[in-house]
Amino acid sequence: MPRQKKDFLLNPVVVTIVVVIALIAAFNFYQNMTRMNQLENQIEKIEAEIAEAEAENQRLKEQLENSSSHEYIEEVAREKLGLVKPGEKMFIPVEEDEETGEDQDSDEEQSE
Repeated sequence: MPRQKKDFLLNPVVVTIVVVIALIAAFNFYQNMTRMNQLENQIEKIEAEIAEAEAENQRLKEQLENSSSHEYIEEVAREKLGLVKPGEKMFIPVEEDEETGEDQDSDEEQSE
């Protein structure tokens, strides 16, 4: 009797079926691992976005709380509206155009 069981396990059809099942299981395992890695990456990305949104939410809450203070109102008036206190002088920086600077350089080279 034990001999027949051993012969059955060595039968090429049984070996082929076992190999096919093992290959299918390995392929499914690989696909599942790949999908799990993708999902973990998505989770990390979403968690980072959540942390960013929470930080932005906290910043906005603080800004809302400070919006009624005189210091905040003065800061906004100075930065966004360009207002100054009486007696203060406002300086506006003037930026040179790159084209203007290049024209001056070429004019100087031609005169030499």
